[in-house]
Amino acid sequence: MRFLPPLLLLAACVPAFPQGAPVLELTDFSGVWAERVHEDSYERSGGPPLGDYQGIPLNDAGRRKADSHDHSEWSLPEFQCRPHSAPYQWRALGSVRFWNEVDPIGRDLRAIHVEYLRSLDRVIYMDGRPHPPEYAPYSWSGFSTGKWVGNTLVVTTDHIKASYLRRNGASFSDKATMQEFIDRHGDYLTITMILTDPVWLEEPFIQTTNYALDTHTALTYYPCTVSEENISTAVPHFLPGTTEHLKDAAGWIPPIAARGGAESTYPDYREKLKQAAKP
Repeated sequence: MRFLPPLLLLAACVPAFPQGAPVLELTDFSGVWAERVHEDSYERSGGPPLGDYQGIPLNDAGRRKADSHDHSEWSLPEFQCRPHSAPYQWRALGSVRFWNEVDPIGRDLRAIHVEYLRSLDRVIYMDGRPHPPEYAPYSWSGFSTGKWVGNTLVVTTDHIKASYLRRNGASFSDKATMQEFIDRHGDYLTITMILTDPVWLEEPFIQTTNYALDTHTALTYYPCTVSEENISTAVPHFLPGTTEHLKDAAGWIPPIAARGGAESTYPDYREKLKQAAKP
């Protein structure tokens, strides 16, 4: 009888995956991941000042929309417990939890569920279903489908309600669509988000966010109680040209940079600021 050498026998026992197939340990995001607030930390903690849109490719219409923002709108009962929208959630404070929905018979992955501190269950469908027609209902999370490209989960989302990109009024419209590229590197998760909005953005808005796996924590319950805090029934806002608070940002940020725009998202924009600062 002929025996195989030990190394060949071991190789014969390892299952062969097709070329380009995802590696299982890198494509299972199940568990709770804690935020790592080292990217734009001031934006994610206390929040940016009114009028600071640097790094956001707002067009003129988007800038006007942001300028009209009055932060006291959060006192309205219908706004107090609204969840963050899908494009903002990755940069919001709090952990994120992933879990898989698996077909109990065929064992196929039907969907990946994502839940943040201030949100409902967000479903990323993995079963190849089409996106709904334009007239279908919109939600804060939108409608998401995903597919694996190697070890990267690529998510496409539409049907998102118009909402804020930052808490100072910089926003996107309900015509926006979003793509996310989610990669796992051991115990770290990197999310690259690309938001395209033909209404309020000059070009796609791109940002990355990191999380770390935390097996000693659980996603906490988010308590929210609606209360009547506003003595007026009007929606707080500022008419064009009347937002005095915009000077807060301009006091320590070069005014031209605080206004945002596509060119402010590129590294060579610093040279333009240096030239503008010269007498």
